[in-house]
Amino acid sequence: MLQNDYENNLKHQIQQKREELIQSGGLRKGLEHRDTIMISEEMDKLIYEMQKKLLKVKSSSKK
Repeated sequence: MLQNDYENNLKHQIQQKREELIQSGGLRKGLEHRDTIMISEEMDKLIYEMQKKLLKVKSSSKK
């Protein structure tokens, strides 16, 4: 159950960052603005964390 909560939380955080990125990069500041780049990097870290989690689950299910 905790695993699903963690994954759901990560998904929610990724979605929030995606919305921030769209607002900053597409509607307000532009793609090359430092704030947009910072948001993109934060989203990358969240996606990487989700990928690690999914790979861990996938590898443990093969055992």
